[in-house]
Amino acid sequence: MSEQIKDGGPAFPCEQHETQEGNWNQSFESGMTLRDYFAAKAMQGHCANISRTPTTTTELAESAYMLADSMLAAREAKS
Repeated sequence: MSEQIKDGGPAFPCEQHETQEGNWNQSFESGMTLRDYFAAKAMQGHCANISRTPTTTTELAESAYMLADSMLAAREAKS
């Protein structure tokens, strides 16, 4: 049995948005998870500092998610 990944919930939840017709829709859009958002920001930082970027794309992605998981753990510890 695999353990469920703590993803921090939605990063940018939206319960209401305007439709193309100009009406307001009450549907829930969860968007990306906070974990994915943190990983994207970590990856952006890695790529901005090319001298310290992991050597393969797999290493880059793994490193970004390790940083995201650490950020979520630190965030949870503050609660």
